[in-house]
Amino acid sequence: MVQANTFLQPKVYIDDTEITSDLQGRVSFTGNNQLNKLTVKLSHPDIQHQALLYKKIKFFLNNGSSDTVPTFTGIITQVTPSEKETSITALDPRILISGKDGHKVRLTDTDNYDGYTVGAFLYSFITEYVNTEEKRLGVDMLTDTNPTISLTGQRTQRGTVYTIAKNVVKKVIDSDSDFLNPLTYFFDVIESEKGPQLVIKKEKALNEAPITSFTYDDGLIKYSYKRRTPKNTAIYKGGKFIYSNRPTGQSVVSINTTDFKKRGIPLESVAEQRQLAIEQVLLEQQEKDEISITVSKGYDLGLGSLVRLNIPEDDISGTHRVVGKSISFGNKMTCTLKLNRKPLKLSTFIQ
Repeated sequence: MVQANTFLQPKVYIDDTEITSDLQGRVSFTGNNQLNKLTVKLSHPDIQHQALLYKKIKFFLNNGSSDTVPTFTGIITQVTPSEKETSITALDPRILISGKDGHKVRLTDTDNYDGYTVGAFLYSFITEYVNTEEKRLGVDMLTDTNPTISLTGQRTQRGTVYTIAKNVVKKVIDSDSDFLNPLTYFFDVIESEKGPQLVIKKEKALNEAPITSFTYDDGLIKYSYKRRTPKNTAIYKGGKFIYSNRPTGQSVVSINTTDFKKRGIPLESVAEQRQLAIEQVLLEQQEKDEISITVSKGYDLGLGSLVRLNIPEDDISGTHRVVGKSISFGNKMTCTLKLNRKPLKLSTFIQ
C-alpha cells in the first residue's frame, strides 16, 4: 500500500514576512461556492502580541519542492493566543465581498447593475470598491457563464456582493452541454503569481479525460463512500416529472413559481417548466455518491478536476469530479479529496 508523503516543508508568510516556527494546521477547499479556509497553530513566542487581524497570510505547502505560488492566500479573521502557541484562522479573499463584514451593495430602480452580466458586475465592483489600495482579489481571469445572465431587475436594500453573484451563477445550466448530462458553474479562487484570482468555473463532463488516476499502487491510501437516493421526481405547477422506474424509492424536489421567475420562465409555459424540472433531476442523478479518498499525490488538484478511481468496487470505480479537498500538515501530512457529491450546505440548485 502506498504510504503518505512526508517530504513536506510548509511555510507561512504574514504580510510577506516568514513565520519561523513549527507549524501545524489544515487548509480546506470545501467547494460549492464556499470560502477556502486555513487554520494554523504557530509555536512562536512573540507573534501572539502582534496585531494580526485582517492581515494577508500566505501558506506554501512545498511538498517535495519549493512552490513558486502559494497553496492558499487569505485574510486573517480570527486569532486565539495562549502561553505556548497562537491559533490563526484565515479565509480566502472572497471574504471581502461576503459575510457580515464584506462589501455590500444597494440595488434600486435608480442605482443598479441592470444590463451587467455577473462577470461584468463582479469585475466592476471589485475594481472600483475592493482593490482600491492594493489588489487583494484579482479579477484578471474572471470570465462569464454561457449563457450569460443579466442582473437586470436585481434589487436589494443591502445584499453582499458575493451572495448576489452566487444566486445568479448557481441557476445557470451550460447551454452547450449534453441535455442528459447538464453542466453547471461555480466560483473558485486560483492562486497565481499575480495573487489570488476570482474565477467562474464550468463543471467538466465526465466523459472527458481525467487529469490523473488513483490505485492502491499509485497514490490511493484508503477510501470510503456513502450512497444516497438522489432526487428522482420533480413537482412543478404544470405537472410532475419522474426519472426512471425509481428502484430505490421516491425522492421528490418541488420547484416553485419563484424559481421560474428567476429563470425568466413564464408561468403559462408548461413546456419550459417541465424542462427546468428535468434539468434539476438530471443534475441530482449525477451526485449519487459521497466519496472520500485519502491520497499521497494530487495535493495541487483544483476543484472541478476529473480523476479516475480504480478500485474493486465496480459501481464507484471510474471517473469523478473533485468537489472538495483538505490537507492537514504538521508532524505528518494527510490529503483528502471529496469526489462527486457536493457539500450538503448547498447541495441543491433550486430549493
